[in-house]
Amino acid sequence: MKMSWIGLFLLSLQVSAGQIYQCGDTFQDRPCAGGQPAKVIGSYEQEKISGDDIKARQEEQAKLEAQTEADSQARYDAEVAAAQRAQDASAIDMGKSDAIKQHRVIEGLTKKEVIKSWGDPDRKKQVTTKHGMREEWTFVKDWGNKDYVYFDGDTVSEVSLTQTTIE
Repeated sequence: MKMSWIGLFLLSLQVSAGQIYQCGDTFQDRPCAGGQPAKVIGSYEQEKISGDDIKARQEEQAKLEAQTEADSQARYDAEVAAAQRAQDASAIDMGKSDAIKQHRVIEGLTKKEVIKSWGDPDRKKQVTTKHGMREEWTFVKDWGNKDYVYFDGDTVSEVSLTQTTIE
């Protein structure tokens, strides 16, 4: 077990008595350094702690240090996860941006993003699908073909494109 400064402090509590010195504006438990005159202003007696008490306090300190280590690791893990989510979100945003620039509609776009990509729909309605109630937007394309965009809430959940065949 590594000895922390608190552990050393606990061991120092075995000292039984000492004096308090005033060195200028400073108070300390030893005579003044550099030959500065020291004024003894009192004495003290420290609490005597048994070996069992010291061991119990050291164990408590070890638990606190372990908890601090666990907290630090948890904070680090949370920061890494947040950075990964931000990176993933950035990649998704880039994919969405590219789709809009190319006038494509993909899953995950919002209604506003679909309008940016394709413009306003020709028809909007609520439909029942195998996935439940959805909003369906219909876009009439060249040659009378229709493309359908389905939304769950505000997000595109499915795109159904009509294939044009010219003979």
